[in-house]
Amino acid sequence: RELKRIEAIIDSMTPKERANHTIINGSRRLRIAKGSGTSVQEVNQLLKRFTEAQRVVKQLQKMGPKGMMKGMKGMGKGMLPF
Repeated sequence: RELKRIEAIIDSMTPKERANHTIINGSRRLRIAKGSGTSVQEVNQLLKRFTEAQRVVKQLQKMGPKGMMKGMKGMGKGMLPF
């Protein structure tokens, strides 16, 4: 159910918005929410989760392979919506 909502939000974005989420301003968020049948709050939550996931991946990449395994220990909980 939540994956359907996420898919609807992403499908309501333009290719440019998918490639660069930083261009998604308030009016774009409203358009995406209306197009996906969700609220602006849900769009904001998805963008926040995506930004956080990007940050974590960047941190893990900096650690290298050994540090990555240590950094990932115990992560899985609460990261994915399913």
